[in-house]
Amino acid sequence: MDTSELAGIIGNDKYARHLGVELVLVEKGHAVARMEISDEHVNFLGTVHGGAIFSVADVAFSAAANSEGKRSVAIHIAIDYLSAPGDTPYLEADVRETARAGRVGHYAMQVRGASGETVAVCHAWAYHTDKDITPH
Repeated sequence: MDTSELAGIIGNDKYARHLGVELVLVEKGHAVARMEISDEHVNFLGTVHGGAIFSVADVAFSAAANSEGKRSVAIHIAIDYLSAPGDTPYLEADVRETARAGRVGHYAMQVRGASGETVAVCHAWAYHTDKDITPH
């Protein structure tokens, strides 16, 4: 399965579409996702909701972890919020696999606003199965 076909399957995530998250890049062990900020992403304080920040990172993580065409699932994700994103039109998450030990892979993530400032950093572990990803 080539990366464009795989990106199409992964990009068909209903939750990601609901939030307005789109995959910008999917390649082996690496993915970038972008989410345009709208009123639905803002909390009662008028800032981007932490759950929205986490979600764009999680979508990119899922794409990177599944980028080899095998089903992979998260077993741990941790996020550190570094700054409020302010008045940014979008958030972008960049995720890279940093290590692999057998069926377990480690991933590092950065979420940035439109001006490039880092809003959050994450690290995650994924369990990689031997089952192929198939379209639903």
